[in-house]
Amino acid sequence: MLKTLNIRDFALIEEACIDFQKGMTVITGETGAGKSLILDAISSLLGGKSSPMEIRTSAPRYVLEGVFDLSKNPAAVEWLKEKGFPFESKELTLHRECGRDGKSRILINQSLASSTTLRGLGELLAEVHNQNDQILLLDRGEQLDIIDLHAGLVPLRNEVKECFLTYRSLKKRLEELRKSEEEKSKRIEFLNFQIREIRDVDLKEGEEEGLNQEEHLLAHGELLAENYEILSSHLADSESAILPLFPKLLSAAEKIKSIQPDFSKTLDSLQEIYIQLKEINSSILDEKEEIFFSPDRLQFVQSRLDLISKMKKKYGSDLAEILDCKNKAEQELEAMEKNSKNKESMEVEIEKIASRLASLSIQLSKSRRESLIRFESSLKLELEQLGMPGAAVQVVSRWEPNPEGEVSASGKSYIVNESGLDQLEFYFSPNPGEKPRPLRKIASGGEVSRVMLAIRSILGRQSNLRVLIFDEIDSGLGGEIAMDVARKLRNLAENHQLILITHLQQIASAANDHLKITKSVEGGRTFSKAEFLSLEERTLELARMISGQRVSKGALEHAKELLKKQAV
Repeated sequence: MLKTLNIRDFALIEEACIDFQKGMTVITGETGAGKSLILDAISSLLGGKSSPMEIRTSAPRYVLEGVFDLSKNPAAVEWLKEKGFPFESKELTLHRECGRDGKSRILINQSLASSTTLRGLGELLAEVHNQNDQILLLDRGEQLDIIDLHAGLVPLRNEVKECFLTYRSLKKRLEELRKSEEEKSKRIEFLNFQIREIRDVDLKEGEEEGLNQEEHLLAHGELLAENYEILSSHLADSESAILPLFPKLLSAAEKIKSIQPDFSKTLDSLQEIYIQLKEINSSILDEKEEIFFSPDRLQFVQSRLDLISKMKKKYGSDLAEILDCKNKAEQELEAMEKNSKNKESMEVEIEKIASRLASLSIQLSKSRRESLIRFESSLKLELEQLGMPGAAVQVVSRWEPNPEGEVSASGKSYIVNESGLDQLEFYFSPNPGEKPRPLRKIASGGEVSRVMLAIRSILGRQSNLRVLIFDEIDSGLGGEIAMDVARKLRNLAENHQLILITHLQQIASAANDHLKITKSVEGGRTFSKAEFLSLEERTLELARMISGQRVSKGALEHAKELLKKQAV
């Protein structure tokens, strides 16, 4: 239960310290006094929205602090232990402040926490029901949530949701794979072309350099042959050739040496020149033999070089880059082939998930239908106690047929979503003999309020939550019906702590404690203040709620009578 709520600089509240008790606490006050600020503060402290717009004028921040007794809330205690928050006594302290920059500072038992973490804990501490709940009750999704809560099917529904999300994700991925099949086919064709082209060209290391040299030689073949012929002719192959003269030259030199011994050096030089010339001539003859001019060969070499140039433009600046391009294409092609296998395995996996989804959804639907009679009976009884004898709520559930549905039964296919198979709606009959029609179409505001309270009463008996907070649950009510609602709330407060705003004296008189919010202007500033009322003060407040600011004697008597009735 919520024991203490401290508020500082929150909207019109400069400072307030409110000690709550067990049972039912009502909050009343004139319109605009700031009644909803108390519930807004509690909601924010439980992880609701936090806004710098709520900071009191001239204050740097607002500060909220709440102390909860967890002696009867084992789920919250277990949550704190699992999350590693300190918890030594039975009390939990929550602290939240918000500065003008919009940043929040949150403490759970003096340890820093995020707003998401606070919200998770808040869901285990209290339920906050505002006026929008009446609108939500008309929503079919909310109605389905109510049935699952009542039947204890939330864990099974979560299984269905998890299975459905997995199924939908796999289906989406498979659809993307199928859509890309045509593009993939074109890509495979392109990659195969690249690989085949590079492979067919069959480039060799150093080939381009060799071909460039050969092209140079072939391009100058005629000029080389002509000049090699000149060299060989003048060295050995003509009448005026040098080499044939050397034997006579050497013979003459020998004769000179025999007469003039110091001529030996000249003879040696002549012999060396002769040897060198013979070697030069031999080399020229060899190289001359290698000179080969062929227009066909030149054309082939030039064509090959052009091909290599084109390959470099397409695939890389050198052989290493071209081969790397081929390797990458081969790797991508291999990955695509693997994806094709993945597609097949994905189809198998989808079949398995679809089968599990169908099984879980059918199980969930069966459990829901089994719980409906019990729910409808309990709700009928609650409505009788709320002044609606003969009123009934019938829950209509159906499956939506679709040829492409995920679940098949009796020769038909049905659609599944994350909530399962059931398309569910509350039908309402306010009076005996009237045909039930959708609650969203026929129920008045007062009827919706009572249906909602009846449902919350049923769910409250099953809930471990000890704190229930209602913002103006009395919309559209009055007279004896309001008394029935007041009794129902008082009964609900026997096992829960109730904190609620009301405009009805009947409901206010049923409370264990009465908190009044007043607004005043002091020194040009507006203040909202909260204080618990004594018995005498409660009587006056109830009389004001009956007759307005000018409290009549009759209103006072009526107020006293109300308090007497509720005390019985």
